[in-house]
Amino acid sequence: MTEPMVTWGCCTLKGTGGKSLQCNVCGKVFHHKCLGLDLSCELSQWTCHSCTSSSKNKEPMPARFNTNINVRTNKRPALQSPPNTSNIPITEDGVRAVIEDVMNSQMDVMLERLTRNMRTILSQELNIMREDIESLKNSMTFISNQYDDILNDKNESKQMIKALQDENTNLTHTVKDMSARINILEQHARANNLEIQCVPQKSNENLFNVVSKLGETVGCDIKEESITNCTRVMKQNNANNRPKSIIVQFSTPRLRDTFLAASITFNKSKPIKEKLNTSHLSLDGDKTPIYISEHLSPNNRALHAATRLKAKERGYKYVWIRNGRIYVKKNESSENRIIKDFDSLSVIT
Repeated sequence: MTEPMVTWGCCTLKGTGGKSLQCNVCGKVFHHKCLGLDLSCELSQWTCHSCTSSSKNKEPMPARFNTNINVRTNKRPALQSPPNTSNIPITEDGVRAVIEDVMNSQMDVMLERLTRNMRTILSQELNIMREDIESLKNSMTFISNQYDDILNDKNESKQMIKALQDENTNLTHTVKDMSARINILEQHARANNLEIQCVPQKSNENLFNVVSKLGETVGCDIKEESITNCTRVMKQNNANNRPKSIIVQFSTPRLRDTFLAASITFNKSKPIKEKLNTSHLSLDGDKTPIYISEHLSPNNRALHAATRLKAKERGYKYVWIRNGRIYVKKNESSENRIIKDFDSLSVIT
């Protein structure tokens, strides 16, 4: 006997799927397993989901579902399965589900490809960064070593500079002491000398006669044999209009001091206009003063000039020389102060 023609609404297994239910509206047959129903369930009246939706019948389906199985109206075939040629109605939910599956599948493929590409790119970039970091590390190590060398050189240079400063200080003190000693020796070599300034110079002059006449004027008899040497010296400043000074070297320091003391006494006893001047030498022309002083060394001469300048600024009245030493005195009641070197000028206040 031939079986009646059956239209299946769930799958292609047809009669091999076990127990089934037939929709009382469309007549399609559905397996209990496809519907997720208990195999022991027996229903006399049953309507499929499609017919229920089309008739807008909202009553729940009188069936007991297996809670471990998701109930779907139509089972969606796998993506790789051949197309179902059975007469299955196409619904919006089915199309949406298929699209979602396709998109999810494609998204998985794209995500896997993107992940692989990102890993490759990141691996390459990380390798480059590792190389750069290693190069930077080597550079920093080199710079650190260079810095250590520079620091060591700096410390050595600092120690060397300190040693040179100490040596320079010692040399400065030594040079200062030697200069003082040389100045003393130079001044001692001039112990027999006097310097006569502002005597007019003539081409045929006899300096011995000039000194002798000055000696007669101040009351000190000077014989020619008492003078060892008598000459004019070059001026330190050629722009100065004053005539060259006369340096007289006596035979003994005592004779020099006698002549100097006599000239000082003479000047003190005379008014300003009558002090020692060119008229006492019977020289023609204007009457100009003549000055007699000790013959100073170059250092003492510069110190004497600086002392006179500062004493004038500070209102000191007296500046004089005795035995190569320079003295200052502010007034008659103040004490004498000796100027040994340029640092001693600080006493002139």
